[in-house]
Amino acid sequence: MKKYIFILIVIIISSCKNSNKAEAADKKVVKKELRPFFDSDKIDHYFVNYTLESIIDFNGKSKKSKKHQEFEDLFMGYFPDSIPKKDFEKTLISHNYQKSKLSDKQQKEIEDIFSEKDSLQMNAYACVPEYRDIFIFKKKQKIIGIAKICFKCGRFQIIGSKIDVQYFGLWTELDKLKKIVRPERYSNLETD
Repeated sequence: MKKYIFILIVIIISSCKNSNKAEAADKKVVKKELRPFFDSDKIDHYFVNYTLESIIDFNGKSKKSKKHQEFEDLFMGYFPDSIPKKDFEKTLISHNYQKSKLSDKQQKEIEDIFSEKDSLQMNAYACVPEYRDIFIFKKKQKIIGIAKICFKCGRFQIIGSKIDVQYFGLWTELDKLKKIVRPERYSNLETD
């Protein structure tokens, strides 16, 4: 009888150890290699320090010039809606966007943020975007992608990616991105 109890205890203990190994194996999650939105070799960042109130004439008394309309479309709208044929960077500079100097490390961190996600993005936007930050992705000096970001309300426009970008834009991602490109001005996403 003691022999049977001993064998039963050994079986129970060994099965518990095996189940712990199985649980540990289940907990090991293989991190999926996430593809970047763009196959780029260089990323440029442009920034402008305007506010919505500073560019809109709320009285509507003055007639807008073609250049002012282009800036409003760039700052708040969907311009460009495809990769521009003309020199887009000259357009940005003509509207007082400043080019940031990004290190290789910063470019790699930015590329990691602009990549496929497994998360579910479920945001509703209730503000007019203020696209102060524009990222240009290049391959062999040619623009292959553009990302416009509004850190204030979390809206974004990504042009040129062959990968689905619908899951981009989590506040944690935008927070990381803002820390990379504006560390000296970083405080809180909501107060920009």
